[in-house]
Amino acid sequence: MSEALPMPDSASPQFTHEERESFFASIARHRRGATYLGWLANACALVLALVVAVLMAPLCYAILGLALDLVNLAIPVPDLIGRVTDAMSGVIDAPEAIRPGRWMELLLLAALPGGCLMLLMLRTLGRLMREAMTNDASIFGARPPNPAVLAEQRFANTVAEMAIAASVVAPRVWVTETDAVNAAAYGADDAHANVVVSTGLLAGASRAELQGVAAHLVGSIANGDLGVGARMASLLGMFGLIARLSQSLSDRGAARRLGHLLLRSLRPGASAADAHLAMVLTNPFDPATQTGHDPPADTGRIPLRTLAWMPVAGPLVISGFFGGMLCSFLLGPLLSLGWRRRKYMADAIAVQLTRDPDTLGSALEKIRGATVDGAFGAWIAHLSVVPSPLIGARSILGGSSVPMSPSLDRRLKALGLMGAHVAPRAGRVPPLWAWVLLAPVIALLAGLMSAVVFGLLYVSVALSGLFTWLPAVIVHALLR
Repeated sequence: MSEALPMPDSASPQFTHEERESFFASIARHRRGATYLGWLANACALVLALVVAVLMAPLCYAILGLALDLVNLAIPVPDLIGRVTDAMSGVIDAPEAIRPGRWMELLLLAALPGGCLMLLMLRTLGRLMREAMTNDASIFGARPPNPAVLAEQRFANTVAEMAIAASVVAPRVWVTETDAVNAAAYGADDAHANVVVSTGLLAGASRAELQGVAAHLVGSIANGDLGVGARMASLLGMFGLIARLSQSLSDRGAARRLGHLLLRSLRPGASAADAHLAMVLTNPFDPATQTGHDPPADTGRIPLRTLAWMPVAGPLVISGFFGGMLCSFLLGPLLSLGWRRRKYMADAIAVQLTRDPDTLGSALEKIRGATVDGAFGAWIAHLSVVPSPLIGARSILGGSSVPMSPSLDRRLKALGLMGAHVAPRAGRVPPLWAWVLLAPVIALLAGLMSAVVFGLLYVSVALSGLFTWLPAVIVHALLR
């Protein structure tokens, strides 16, 4: 049996009546914040998808046009490449004569095939992410609670009680043998939810504290966090897949391994490959998910494989890098900020279910300073009671520059405002002069990022015209 968890400090901060907040007000406030951030993230994803779709337009139209040329050998069909070339010539020769409405029409037409392809990818990845979330807990060594062990059976009963209070289907309960002190919820939706708890937490927490932990997890399930997490993973995975495909062009081994992983994941039913793919796609630039390989020997000649991939280099490589970078530094942080609101909301729902903020507050204080990593797979780290800071990018929402979960001290302070007798450590607030010095640096970085984005768009157009559209026009002329 694991050693007992350290007891929390008995001191409690004093909050004035005006500072205190009911759990109803806390839930409403964080739900509004999560909703607004969700809208902003969706708008950002839409713009990002539009840009990536436009960058992929030369490749998509070249493939469609050449396919129509082959069909034309048997049945007369429209000349797509000729029409697209004529439209591009008008834009290049006299861009100032084109009206704004015409620009918008050309932009939407350019993004149409890439947008349809991305919608198909998003739908497929949505199924894969849901399957990843429905993996059997035995994948990471969990087992059902032992009825002969009081702590395990008591926790299972407590989870069932909280599910009744929250009016949700009681989740299945699993136990994992580890000294790590943590618990998590996972599943495709609230009707197929699971709760897994470590023996380290069961051994060191009291019944009241386990009730607070169970209430947090059930509150997260009732709040729809399982489905939201799967949709976030699908969105990040879509851009991550494009980035991974662009990386595979220069690495034959990585391309082979990614292909095998995709084939295994596309098989019906949940498997460990689904969870592995979720990690690979949502963290395209994380070294922990990169496939190591030795660079090929320099022979002084360009390999035939590189020449064969040149037509897709401009659209795919640039769009993959562009989508992956902006996803990591813009879309990912917005999703993480929204997820932080949902963690606060789950804490407030736990107070609503137990009517005692000290249950979860005492449990979080005990967990503070204890080992929390290693209890579960990284693919459900964002759904843990306390996400491990050591996992870093090795989680679905961990590739963001913004932490996916608020610190324990911030969560304890929020519980203290709802009446919990906790002692959060005082955080250090940066002085005003630090923000004044930081503002020009942020503005400079934003300007540099904008210049990089513009440069990438320019390079992509040049590479696409030279290596993608020009060969397509040559082949088109031979076929027509």
